[in-house]
Amino acid sequence: MSVVFLLVAIFGFILTALLLLKKNVNKLPQRFLALFYFIYSVYSFQTYIITEGLLEHFKWFYFWPLLLYSIITVPVYFYFKTIMEDTFRWKWQYIFLFIPFILSLIDVAIVFSKPADYYSQIVVNAITFPTDRFSAQYGLLSLNEHYSLRHLWQLLYLLSLVPLLKRFLAINPNDKLKIILNRWLLLFYTALTLMAFITLFFGVERLLGINTLNVSNTSLYTLHLVLLLVLLIISIAPLYFPSILYGFPKNQLLVSSSISKSTSSEEQIYGLDNKELNKSLLAIEQKDEFLKQGFNLKACAQLLHVPPYHAAYFFYQTKGISFTAYRNKIRVEKARQLIDSGFLESNDLNVLISSCGFNNKSDFEKTFEKLTTTSYNNYQLK
Repeated sequence: MSVVFLLVAIFGFILTALLLLKKNVNKLPQRFLALFYFIYSVYSFQTYIITEGLLEHFKWFYFWPLLLYSIITVPVYFYFKTIMEDTFRWKWQYIFLFIPFILSLIDVAIVFSKPADYYSQIVVNAITFPTDRFSAQYGLLSLNEHYSLRHLWQLLYLLSLVPLLKRFLAINPNDKLKIILNRWLLLFYTALTLMAFITLFFGVERLLGINTLNVSNTSLYTLHLVLLLVLLIISIAPLYFPSILYGFPKNQLLVSSSISKSTSSEEQIYGLDNKELNKSLLAIEQKDEFLKQGFNLKACAQLLHVPPYHAAYFFYQTKGISFTAYRNKIRVEKARQLIDSGFLESNDLNVLISSCGFNNKSDFEKTFEKLTTTSYNNYQLK
């Protein structure tokens, strides 16, 4: 059965790579989520090594991951904060998130400051008595105390997110993509909270030397495996529903064309990789997609590889105007170029109208006059 831990670890590493390779997504939550699954994968791989009796060949792999495991709360907490708050700003209170890491760092320093035999004995005991390895005293804390502390921290910080989660779920609850994101967040949050509670419960029981539920080591081992598999299974959701990785910009409902057009195109707008989107937009313009009839926001969003509401948000935030206004600006500019080059000397107006993507003469004349402050007829006479 221990080979399942190996499979979980392999899939976890692949998932981490796939998450980091996704383009045009919300970068910060993407990286926090990838870091969580990387730690999760390292833990699964180490569990496989220990349970399979391979620790004797990987002694170097026993102690240092303690530092990695001790920060498991950090990517989890920051993932939910950045995906729901629409921003990320460091606060001095966040230093308390790192208390398990600080204690682990102290213990690592204590262990490695002692003679090499001290560390070797810890590893030998773990090899000889793998089920008793949690009782090993490192420095300030035992392994089981470190184990319980980090799961306690995870549970406390997850519970602190409840008010924020409730507010976020209430935003645009009927939006199709928001429904998918809401379900994913609820599923992920519930799985993490249950896992933190269950592992903390059995960790405390080990500390107290009791077994109130009369659970055997084999049953604990199986439960541990089941919890890891649950996290593995739900991790497929962001890959199957990529919109989860885009997040949901709350202030999409508040943006307007009054936003300054001087907004830097290099600025990181929440939920969007602005640099990549601008490169994609340039390619779309060069292919004259905006000049095709029927080219709407949905079609543009598909070419940008983002949901339509993110595409709309992108145009408002970086161009200062709506997608429709941006498209019409390109079309009118093309019409002016064609008129100035003598296009109408050998073609009639209907050909010009269709060449610029307008549906009919009325649409063309109305848009042309709005953007140039002069009628098409007057412009042609100039």
